[in-house]
Amino acid sequence: MRRHVYVTRLFLLSLATAATLSPSASSACGYHDDVTMARGLLNWVYPDALHVLGSISAAIAAHRLPPPAPAAGAPDLFGAKYGKTVRSLERLGRGLGATSGGMRGPSVAVVLIEPMLWARFEPGGAGPRTRVHVTGPEPGDVVLVSGETVIGEIASGRLTIGKAHEIGLIRLYGPAAQQAQFLLAYEQVGRLPLPVTAVKAASSKSPVFAAPATATAKASSPPQLKISDNGGALACGPGHH
Repeated sequence: MRRHVYVTRLFLLSLATAATLSPSASSACGYHDDVTMARGLLNWVYPDALHVLGSISAAIAAHRLPPPAPAAGAPDLFGAKYGKTVRSLERLGRGLGATSGGMRGPSVAVVLIEPMLWARFEPGGAGPRTRVHVTGPEPGDVVLVSGETVIGEIASGRLTIGKAHEIGLIRLYGPAAQQAQFLLAYEQVGRLPLPVTAVKAASSKSPVFAAPATATAKASSPPQLKISDNGGALACGPGHH
């Protein structure tokens, strides 16, 4: 317990230092700023998160993923690339809601490691809520680390969440039981193209995140830290719309 408190305090001190050295660090994302420092902090809080980058490169070399589009000469500034990523995340959110079986489960925070863009998928009475360009995870979230191409392939029905997790294109963080719930409920998401527009629920039960906790997960469970608006060096913050 004391070690976790020490790590948390040291982490928050690093955030304050980063914000002092670089005014844009606390809300930067790769669509308009350098996010090298943010990736380093992400890998500290969520050990081995950056291994996703190596897995993505290996999958591209093995033709399991398409090669990335050529980089433009200037930041995207929330243009076409950002819009495409947002649409993929929204489709992912609808896919998670459609397969939840009507049972309530944990919220999920997704970070795309190339631009350090965060999104959250929250259960709710009217169905799952997708929020893109948030400051980071909330307490109790399952944290999912992946990449733009991976989420795009899942949304298009060419890659399942289960397969992406199996080959390291997705890494999960949080309590083992919640990770197991996530995989049991959503491992087949991506088997078919996810809906482009919201679909009205067929029953009186609202589609929300869920799955019975009947399995265990082996991924690590680092301290869950709430990243505030003033300390979100891990996040592609919401102040740039």
